[in-house]
Amino acid sequence: MKRSLRITMLLAIAVLVACGGAEQSSPAEDSGSEAEGSDNAQVVEDTPVEIEVAPLYPEGTLDPSMVTADVPVSAVALFNSFYAWDNQTVLLQGYPFVYYGDSTTIEDELELVAVAGEREILATLTFDEPLGLTIPSNELVTASGIIDYSWTGRIELVEGAIVTDAPVAEEIVFSPHTYDGTSPIVIQEFFDIFSVWIGMEVTVDGYYSSTTTSVLDSGDIVRIDLSDPETRSKCVACEMASDVPEATNTVMGENRPGTQIRGTIAGESFNIVGLEGCVLVNR
Repeated sequence: MKRSLRITMLLAIAVLVACGGAEQSSPAEDSGSEAEGSDNAQVVEDTPVEIEVAPLYPEGTLDPSMVTADVPVSAVALFNSFYAWDNQTVLLQGYPFVYYGDSTTIEDELELVAVAGEREILATLTFDEPLGLTIPSNELVTASGIIDYSWTGRIELVEGAIVTDAPVAEEIVFSPHTYDGTSPIVIQEFFDIFSVWIGMEVTVDGYYSSTTTSVLDSGDIVRIDLSDPETRSKCVACEMASDVPEATNTVMGENRPGTQIRGTIAGESFNIVGLEGCVLVNR
């Protein structure tokens, strides 16, 4: 009898221990559910933000990397693209051109080169008043000015100013349509963009304006000017590779719009775009 009672008591204790263990595990399961729910509440889906980037060459302008001699471009569009930097303020970084010695004194003009000691001048800045500032040849100079196109093909800036607190120029992607006018640009990078049209072969389409012949000791130079069909303002001066027959001049005079001429861009010519080695395409 005592043995049966002892067995019964042991069984009861076992049941209580088992139930107690089950009750203790319940909060852990509930805690896990709450934690899981909490994690779900903290999940926030990222929404991509679209940043609109202005195109380097907006619609209506010419992208020089897309221009070929096989596809005619408007004489007006070429004129506007070639002179796109005109009157813009730019901030350039380069080294002073030193003719002799290891320094130069800036008065009313500063000439910049890409590398200290180089002889090729990439840009010239003029100042309204003499500065009397001496700069070592190996000192990086930052200067601002307003672009003023020159027949030399060199970058000319007027109303120049030395900027002493500018950061070192970083590599940036820019065009005359996107540059902000305040970011410093390495002089060589700017020169490459500024001069991108020089030496490019193009076919221009414009309104025939005139044919002129200049008689020189070295030979005659025949030039055909193409203009804006609406305003008649001249846009392109084409120095022809050979004489133009009188009959051809007559045809152009009778059918002026849509005259196409192929040539190589040489630079500025009397405030319009100058082409060399030109040939008529459709006259």
